[in-house]
Amino acid sequence: MLYLNESDLLTLGTDWKQLIEAITEGLHCMRDGRYVQPIKPYLRFNDPNNRIIAMPAYIGRKFDTAGIKWIASYPSNPASGIPRAHSIVVLNESATGKPYAFINSPLLSILRTASVSAVMLRRWLELPNQQHDRPLNVCLIGCGPIGKWHIRMLTSILGPKLGLLTIYDLSAERAQEAASLAGSSGTRAADWRAAYLKADIVLTCTVSSSRYIDVPPPPGSLLLHVSLRDYMPSALIDIETIVVDDWNEICRENTDIDYMHRTAGLTQEQTIPLYDAVLGHEMLLRSAQGNRLLFAPMGMAVFDIAVASYYVGLAKQYGIGIELE
Repeated sequence: MLYLNESDLLTLGTDWKQLIEAITEGLHCMRDGRYVQPIKPYLRFNDPNNRIIAMPAYIGRKFDTAGIKWIASYPSNPASGIPRAHSIVVLNESATGKPYAFINSPLLSILRTASVSAVMLRRWLELPNQQHDRPLNVCLIGCGPIGKWHIRMLTSILGPKLGLLTIYDLSAERAQEAASLAGSSGTRAADWRAAYLKADIVLTCTVSSSRYIDVPPPPGSLLLHVSLRDYMPSALIDIETIVVDDWNEICRENTDIDYMHRTAGLTQEQTIPLYDAVLGHEMLLRSAQGNRLLFAPMGMAVFDIAVASYYVGLAKQYGIGIELE
């Protein structure tokens, strides 16, 4: 069994084009029904703020592999100098069930999250109503590890189309450090509202447990809603297009989608699944200029297995990692 850790993943590097292809292949599997993904259970004990989540899946086509991500999230850890998230991924041969890879790193989960955002961003950029002839301004709220990797993704995917990347975090020091990753495009905001109201792309990567965004986003904007619990219903009630990775996953655990479902009557039929949005949804293609798009991903085990498979293949190609007996 091949063992990889964070150092190995960093050595293998981040090819966003290849990661986007891995996620897109996973979307093809979802569209074609060549996957199995049970609803993930949340294990809670002692402190109810903490959770460990089991995320099993099988993915077909070129992957043809099964596996599981086991991820712990303890929000109070950073106060003690410990990372909030810890995760491992195990991959199993589909024919025999034999485990053949073990990846010990929360970085894999972070890269999966940023890669899914990249797929939605690229699709949004391709839409007929999004042919911008100017650089795009980005508002990033929350710049922990996930936020910082999204900055790397944004600068790579947008390239010269990136205008001002304005960053807000409760920690001014953390925000300033993150802004430096964006080079001359990066700047720190003293308040999220100033950046939010001028943004073409709004990216929320917080660990907030209470909703605080109380004004609608600008016309034509893309909301990459990674952290899931930031928007009050009044800010989202008139959003023209909502894309989710999986309705049954996202519509629970007090996410903003769940809250909208319970308080404002949002239904599954009013949302578009990610595989449909990326692989060709007619309504999305015909959306009018000025329409706002909210993408709310709960996180799919299928994508974790896809990204893990990509890195294991790359590691074997370059002789990275440790073979365990």
